[in-house]
Amino acid sequence: MDKGNWFPTEEGTPQGGVISPLLANIALHGMETELMNYANTLKGRKKENKQALSLIRYADDFVILP
Repeated sequence: MDKGNWFPTEEGTPQGGVISPLLANIALHGMETELMNYANTLKGRKKENKQALSLIRYADDFVILP
């Protein structure tokens, strides 16, 4: 819908569709590992760097907290 006019969607996944979280999880697979690899490149103690970074994933959303 754009400015009150309806336009049918012919590609992509529908908003709220059950396939969207699955595709997001496939695309984001391994993100936790890469985040820990990134933490190893930061200055300071590696263990503390890893504990300081958090990745929260839910369905097709994610947040990275420093």
